[in-house]
Amino acid sequence: MAEEHIIKFSEYHDLGFDIYEASDASLRYSNLFMGNRTKEFDDEPRNLAPSKTSEDEEDMRANMGIFPVFAGKVRLTWHDYNDNPIEYSFDFNDIFPDKTIPYPKELEDLIIWEEPLEDDPGIILEIINRTLNIYTIVDIDTLIPGTNKIKTIRYHEKVYTKEF
Repeated sequence: MAEEHIIKFSEYHDLGFDIYEASDASLRYSNLFMGNRTKEFDDEPRNLAPSKTSEDEEDMRANMGIFPVFAGKVRLTWHDYNDNPIEYSFDFNDIFPDKTIPYPKELEDLIIWEEPLEDDPGIILEIINRTLNIYTIVDIDTLIPGTNKIKTIRYHEKVYTKEF
């Protein structure tokens, strides 16, 4: 029987926060508090984020800093497209109870399993209007078939969705 391989969050993870068709978004997590598409004063016009594009999908990144796995509650607030306020809190332990990170099974035989992660894996929080999506993102070292060369593949997969 073939060995079953898994990739898990171990000590640390990176984080990304992307906003589309929403405004006044804030994120509180661990020692991080940040806003995205916010207005400084109440009399300013809303700073509504544009719709998500195919380029946004291809260029997903988690680069907000390294956090211990998992560093407490996540608290999100934002205004949807119609300016309705939304609040949501959750714990990454509920989203990732076994701390497993999905990877493309079709690359199973090409992945260098001794050290498959080049960087800490990431979690991307994505707000699109009234929807929260959570993705994992991971860099995986693979062998290029027929050579001894290594290619690093950045792979992301949606692992959670919640509609509000």
